[in-house]
Amino acid sequence: MTLRLIFSITVLSLIATCDPVGKSLEQAKVEEVRVPTQESWNPTIRINSVGKETVQASAAYSAHYDKPKEIVFIGRVQLDFFGQDGEHSSTMTADTGRIDDSRQLFTATGNVYVKSDSGATLVTNILYWNENEASIYTDQSIVLTTDSDTLYGVGFESDANLENWTITQPTGVTYREFGE
Repeated sequence: MTLRLIFSITVLSLIATCDPVGKSLEQAKVEEVRVPTQESWNPTIRINSVGKETVQASAAYSAHYDKPKEIVFIGRVQLDFFGQDGEHSSTMTADTGRIDDSRQLFTATGNVYVKSDSGATLVTNILYWNENEASIYTDQSIVLTTDSDTLYGVGFESDANLENWTITQPTGVTYREFGE
């Protein structure tokens, strides 16, 4: 009798801990791994607008996906921006990046650093480049350094060459002498 009771409890325990078949299939669908349609090592991608090169992107590795349509960049991510006349205007570097093709949006993450050819620099953790609006922006903390100031804040928007910028929530104090 005792052996039969132990066997029954063991069988019931196993049945109670098993997932129903339908649930396991649902979990398998959710945990489906995306496989890139194309992979590249040390790629350089040129983005043209109105027949002129506007951005050149490079990284240690890139993976192209179809659903959703995007390109993921990993390691030594660099974007070089060019002005309307084709002249180089600034460089952005980051740990990783992602192009969302449907929204024409590049997202740079991790140690994002932008340096304009005029000498201004921007440091943040996440930065977006909107191709349609030719602007960069973030809602994160930033440090902007110009030839005369170092500015801090949360939220930032600018053109890619850091000439026309806005800090949404500036922080800090500055001391300056004003002439008469």
